[in-house]
Amino acid sequence: MNGPDKAGKPTVYVLEPIHEEAVEGLRAKVNLVTWEEKEVSRWHEGADAIIVRSHPVSAADISLASRLQVVGKHGAGTDTIDVEAAARQGVAVISTPGVNAPSVADLALAMALSLSRNLVGHTEALRHGVPLTGRQRVGYELAELPAGIIGLGAIGKAVASRLRCGFGATVKAYDPGIADADWPENIGRADSLHEILAASRLLFLHVGLNDATRGMISAAELAMLPEGAFLINCARGGVVNESDLANALANGHLGGAASDVFEQEPPSPDLPLLQHPGFIATPHIGGSTHEGLRRTGLEVVSKVLAQLGVE
Repeated sequence: MNGPDKAGKPTVYVLEPIHEEAVEGLRAKVNLVTWEEKEVSRWHEGADAIIVRSHPVSAADISLASRLQVVGKHGAGTDTIDVEAAARQGVAVISTPGVNAPSVADLALAMALSLSRNLVGHTEALRHGVPLTGRQRVGYELAELPAGIIGLGAIGKAVASRLRCGFGATVKAYDPGIADADWPENIGRADSLHEILAASRLLFLHVGLNDATRGMISAAELAMLPEGAFLINCARGGVVNESDLANALANGHLGGAASDVFEQEPPSPDLPLLQHPGFIATPHIGGSTHEGLRRTGLEVVSKVLAQLGVE
């Protein structure tokens, strides 16, 4: 690989917006090219490191980038980066797992509260001058709904803490990757996917996307949920079969669902899920709070600089 550029500094390309504090921290220590500059599209020619959020980094990208030493992922999931190709070329891939957990957990709980009280339905009814009546007016306290969490990493634990301490909810989780000795206190443990589905009237998904989790929740799994259950996906789009979820809403088996993530992002406006009144959607904004972006930006910059040997 070629050496650093001007003044002996490495060159870092930031392909998508990150927090201004993180940008200024980089600017003081490297040759910086940001998403606002025309030459950012030529990062393959001059980047010693790149920082991405959702921007894909393919094997072809890595092959073209002869100087590349580091790919920094602003966030936890690296499914948009060809990690194996990077390893073959000696390019480090670093990420920031857990840093934005409070922000994502807050969104997941906001979705749960909205679904459990049908806030969208009440708003639409009032907007059309026909307030909901009878049973349609009645919602649930979160403590009424046995909660299940699939994936008990930093975000799953943050959701569990909020449910238990803030709302007095009963929480059970499924995560075969955690040893019994490391399982958190006060969270019930499900030994199988079937068990957690059957026990959950409020189901949260917080797993990464890989071969084991792709399509994890499809028609058969949705049918295992209790009738009227709510599903919240703040994990990755490919974890849930979107057509099957739309069908489960349309046939009334689910009481509602919410998702911050989609198989295609942004999703097509004519996606069947988006047409259902019991579905809440956000455009992958789980980590997009002022403090969450600040923490994540500073963390990814710190890790990239460390990998480049810049103090």
